Amino acid sequence: MDIDASISEETAHTIIKNLKLFHSGHKYITECHFDESDNFLKDGIELLQKGDLANGALQVYGAGLNFASYAAKIKGQKNVNLYNNFAENFGYIMNSLKE
Repeated sequence: MDIDASISEETAHTIIKNLKLFHSGHKYITECHFDESDNFLKDGIELLQKGDLANGALQVYGAGLNFASYAAKIKGQKNVNLYNNFAENFGYIMNSLKE
């Protein structure tokens, strides 16, 4: 099994931008994790669709870890419906893999 665990340039830029925004106090870490979760999810689905199952699964796993961190922290900060966020992401995965 060939796993290189690389991330897309877009995801790398998002992480760097989020780190700068968090460090300057302009973005909460929870919002950073949510953004990064979305990027990892998109990267993972793209890799799965290309047949790179190991790296695709690793990216989807990374998306899940970031989403879990977001979910654990956001509850005390904002009134959001985590189930809607989760359902949207899960639906995105299922619909993308049908194509």
